Amino acid sequence: MSRSLWPREHGAYAQLLAPLITALVERPPTLAAGLLAIAACCAFLANEPLLVVLGHRGKRLREQAGRRATWRLALLVIIAIGAGAAGFVLAPSALRAAALVAPVALVTIALAFRRGEHSLVGELVAAIALSGGALPVAIASGATLHRAIALWAAWGVGFACSVIAVHRVIARNRRAASWRDGIAALACAGVIGAAIAVFSYERLAMCAIPLAALSLVLVARPPRATHLRKIGVALVVAALATSVLGVSL
Repeated sequence: MSRSLWPREHGAYAQLLAPLITALVERPPTLAAGLLAIAACCAFLANEPLLVVLGHRGKRLREQAGRRATWRLALLVIIAIGAGAAGFVLAPSALRAAALVAPVALVTIALAFRRGEHSLVGELVAAIALSGGALPVAIASGATLHRAIALWAAWGVGFACSVIAVHRVIARNRRAASWRDGIAALACAGVIGAAIAVFSYERLAMCAIPLAALSLVLVARPPRATHLRKIGVALVVAALATSVLGVSL
């Protein structure tokens, strides 16, 4: 059986798709928004073939699936560039928004080359970059730059909390609680407090609360690492709740 070339990090699907769906559903999507969403999805799907081509999935897999991965990578990159270019031509204002996300995306790619994508820093950067795919899409759909940035910030911070929480759950199953758990709990609580504080100024800030609240619970009362699949499901449910909240605000 051929080895799948779909991205293996299931949480990353939610980090990309939930903000994208929110940006597309919040207001009637335009053709430009749809093209930019396709470009973001293709860029994400290119990650696994890239890792195979680089040999980060093992030398044996590169020998077995390297040619197939190279062709898929080339196809996805071509589609991403074509759809993205067409989207920016139809919605020039979205290009400025994409420029804000580009540095984070470049850091994510650099971490992939250095095999650092699974570190805490790597996963935090990836979560922010993936949720940033919604930024130009929201602009292309007619959102203001301020609202699009607020949407990105809320999702990015929420997913950052979930990444920290999962890392602390894994760590607590190997060793006793440490000062890192206290900092993680304070960070999640701080996100919740900040979202409530700025609610009157920017209602979309509330989108960070579901993921941050669940992350706080996971840090404070970490379950066994054997329940990571259930934790992932719970985080996806929280992401869906955030999508509904984002559309309604």
